[in-house]
Amino acid sequence: MNLLLKDCRVIVTQNRNRDVLENFDVLIADGKIERIEKNIEADSKDFEVVDCKNKIVMPGLINSHTHAAMTLLRGYRDDLPLDEWLNEVWKVEAKLNEKFVRIGTLMACLEMIKTGTVCFVDMYYFSEGARDAVRESGMRAFLGPAIIDLFDEERKEKSVKEAKRFIEALIKENDERIKPVVSPHAIYTCSEDLLLESKEMSEAHNLKLTMHLSETRKEVCWCMKKYNMRPVDYLEKTGLLNERFVAFHSLWLTKEEIRKMGRYKVGAVHCPASNMKLATGGALAYREMRESGVLVSLGTDGACSNNSLDMFREMKFAALLQKWFRWNAGEMLAQQALDMATVNAARLFELNTGAVEIGRDADLIMLDATHYRLLPLKHAVSNIVYSATGDCVTDTMVKGEFLMRDGSLLTLDEERVKEEFGKAVEELIDEGTK
Repeated sequence: MNLLLKDCRVIVTQNRNRDVLENFDVLIADGKIERIEKNIEADSKDFEVVDCKNKIVMPGLINSHTHAAMTLLRGYRDDLPLDEWLNEVWKVEAKLNEKFVRIGTLMACLEMIKTGTVCFVDMYYFSEGARDAVRESGMRAFLGPAIIDLFDEERKEKSVKEAKRFIEALIKENDERIKPVVSPHAIYTCSEDLLLESKEMSEAHNLKLTMHLSETRKEVCWCMKKYNMRPVDYLEKTGLLNERFVAFHSLWLTKEEIRKMGRYKVGAVHCPASNMKLATGGALAYREMRESGVLVSLGTDGACSNNSLDMFREMKFAALLQKWFRWNAGEMLAQQALDMATVNAARLFELNTGAVEIGRDADLIMLDATHYRLLPLKHAVSNIVYSATGDCVTDTMVKGEFLMRDGSLLTLDEERVKEEFGKAVEELIDEGTK
């Protein structure tokens, strides 16, 4: 679709200079941003003109870590510490199948589209179901079947085989919007042999390798006891650390581990709401990561541990947690939080998005510039991070195609998804597991 976004009230460009423009037009042709100027004239036969005088135009948000189908478990076993919570969740997950994952992911896509997320990075089971849901939604996604063996050889062979099958099939499909990643779960659920086979998959197909890392102090103590070294040192020994490695959470790290991550060009994903809710302790060492050259993006984690997929809330949590942790109101600026959800994530996952810039794919969202949360509209970036929520989003597009327009979903039937989702929850979580 060719579009002319006319008279945009504000454009938060996220370009190199982080320009914020007022009353500019954006011309989108063949899914890419072609011009950003004032008073663009275009033939209305070739371009649909969209009145944006009451809209804030900005890059769509990227959720760099989630377990999308866990919308099915939203609110399930809340207020438990991580290890107890996981044990309860795993009981329900044992009942999952492709059907459940598809509808759970559809609900996640619905929520993300409505709250301004255009792309997400997933780690879960039955990824064929997730793929079908993403395709129906029109979003972008990186899908990683959770690879896990609990140190059992037979389970390792099955898990690796299933991951290889999915990854190779997705590569063959060559869907521009849906890409695979290699996703071993964590060092405490994956044997060294499994990690080495994951590394081989990542190298063979030049794919990102995503993994939970140092999420809790207990995980670090376990690693010290089993391997006599800290998690980052263990991953260095196994050869996993490189520019393809993306570490989720990354809380319990020493300065030397962070410096090592920087040297290997490892990326990190911060999930503040989930970390606080599960009381994993500490806070991401954002200052040290920034100084060591570790690229940090932002994720919600799953809707069972967050319990929201709203990236606007996540940006605020990220900034506030750093300020609180360091006793420093300037520890993380609003601009830095916005960067994590846009340009940093785009760079980490090698996307031609994350900014309103000529030549970028038009993965854009629009906010209601008259929304009470955004007034007065004198400090757009601050308002977006500290005041806005996903409810401020009116439009969501990927490659210039609207997934939601003026608050109405175009790719998904909201009522049908909700009805199917409700039936799946009742079937999955019976009275014995509620």
